[in-house]
Amino acid sequence: MKKNIKYLLSFSPYGLYEIFRDNTIHAKRIKNQMVIIDNYLENYDVRKMQIGCGSNILEGWLNTDLNDSDEIAFLDAGGKFPISDETFDYIYSEHLFEHLKVEQQVNMLQESFRILKKGGVMRIATPTLDFLFDLYNKPESLENKDYVDYYISCFPQFKKVNELVFDKEEHYNYVINNFFKAWGHQMIHNFSSIKKLALQCNYTQVRQAKVGESDILFLQDIEKHGCIIPERINKIETMVVEIIK
Repeated sequence: MKKNIKYLLSFSPYGLYEIFRDNTIHAKRIKNQMVIIDNYLENYDVRKMQIGCGSNILEGWLNTDLNDSDEIAFLDAGGKFPISDETFDYIYSEHLFEHLKVEQQVNMLQESFRILKKGGVMRIATPTLDFLFDLYNKPESLENKDYVDYYISCFPQFKKVNELVFDKEEHYNYVINNFFKAWGHQMIHNFSSIKKLALQCNYTQVRQAKVGESDILFLQDIEKHGCIIPERINKIETMVVEIIK
């Protein structure tokens, strides 16, 4: 008891308030999470969940994100999902997977497998490692030049590159380096690595798809990253996979 009191007294009053406030916010977040999830499950027979929705709110989907709101349920892709086994028909995530560490990626795949019904499909849109190697090996192609010019001219982190690197033919090197470390990227896959990781998590099949295209009606035209950057740029860097339980 004395040790506990001494520990508490070591905090400033503001520090104690911060702990209480954070705990209160988290408790409210979890309460709202369950209200949104329970309400969704009560109202939909075909159940679809989006992980890491950001501002891309999909109608008819359970939209989840770390940044929750009245219409977005809190969900940590790296933690246990507060959802029963075999509940969902479809799971979707766009440009989130690359922001997770390997252990979080495995957790997301495992938890999604658990809550998917048998035969359920998880669709992931994420940057592909292949486009970076293509950019490295063929920087002179018109498509790759267009890609490099777009990033160099539109993103503030390349301001100094524009000012200090006079040879534009070398700008692709800076774009590639930036892609690995910018925007919180943790792990970028190619199709082979993400396929093997999914099969390791007991999925039965992994197939590639194009942005906006799918044999499944519910998974068609749901990618929206092309509204943030030009669609032509999005299609160059994005790989889409459909993972079947």
